Amino acid sequence: MAEKSLEIGIIGLGKFGLRMATTLASMGHTVIGIDMSDARVQLAEELLDTVYKADATSLSVLRSLHVQDLDWVVISVGEGVEQSLSITLNVQELGGPKIWVKASNEEHKKILQRLHVDRAIVPEMEAAVMAAHQLCHPGMLDLIPKYGGIAIQELRVDNWHGRTLVDLNLIQSFGVMVMGIRPAGERAFQFVPPALTVLHKGDTLVVAGRADAVRKLEP
Repeated sequence: MAEKSLEIGIIGLGKFGLRMATTLASMGHTVIGIDMSDARVQLAEELLDTVYKADATSLSVLRSLHVQDLDWVVISVGEGVEQSLSITLNVQELGGPKIWVKASNEEHKKILQRLHVDRAIVPEMEAAVMAAHQLCHPGMLDLIPKYGGIAIQELRVDNWHGRTLVDLNLIQSFGVMVMGIRPAGERAFQFVPPALTVLHKGDTLVVAGRADAVRKLEP
């Protein structure tokens, strides 16, 4: 079944907001950009279909742009916590979209969480945590702290040569799931591999599980 196309508003078209907007647009979603800066609006107009120069701290302005009809709104303003909170409260007042907000620091994030936004993100801190884990654990593709420190990591097969996923029984033994296999010498991954797949030295596995459990594996 095809993924549902979403209508998403991005309020604040700085580096973070514009990159998110263009990425979402490239994924086939309808993106509406909103910003007060002439320069940022002009740049965004070259990349997005719909961009408005508008003051998102005005509830009536947001309503006139039909922000209430959107599926999601991402608030990514860098002018200060007060402005970010004002826009957040306005979007909540409209009662329609789900809300993500880029927070400038942990205190800002805590306030947003008390406002029950769907997600508050401090990009620099999340990127720093991810980079630290990747530095210490080469091959780690992602870390999801929210769900108990779940890691998604690539592993190269050596000791498991000739064994099948059934033999290894990683789910029961370690709580780790094999999401995909790239056979040695091939470029494409085979996702959701059959349990009787035989592993060979040099195969690359993508596994998911608690970071401490993944570190115990000796593939």
